[in-house]
Amino acid sequence: MKLFQAIFAVAMMVVGVAMVSPAQAGALAGCCVPVCAPEPVCCVKPLPPVKVTLCVKDPVTCCTYAVDLCVPAECACEEPCLVSCRPGIFGRKVLTYKWPCCGHCVEIVITKHGKTIVR
Repeated sequence: MKLFQAIFAVAMMVVGVAMVSPAQAGALAGCCVPVCAPEPVCCVKPLPPVKVTLCVKDPVTCCTYAVDLCVPAECACEEPCLVSCRPGIFGRKVLTYKWPCCGHCVEIVITKHGKTIVR
């Protein structure tokens, strides 16, 4: 009976050593491997868009319109630049604004009746 218990104990040790993970095996061999490595900080959530009001001037009639639009949060701290103004279909004017700090562009359409459309 003692021989059976000795063989059983040796077999259990062999199975136990085989079940040790590679990280644990390295730690047992004297290697300093951190158990919990810090997570990389690459998964930062972007800030939600921010609502801003832009004063748009019609280049033909010189009327000024307040246009509400949403821009990325990093663009909200700077004023946009008027990049282009072109005629559109049905007497519309298409104004393109760009934020230099983030590169975000917005097209604002002014209809002949004074309605503004954000694209």
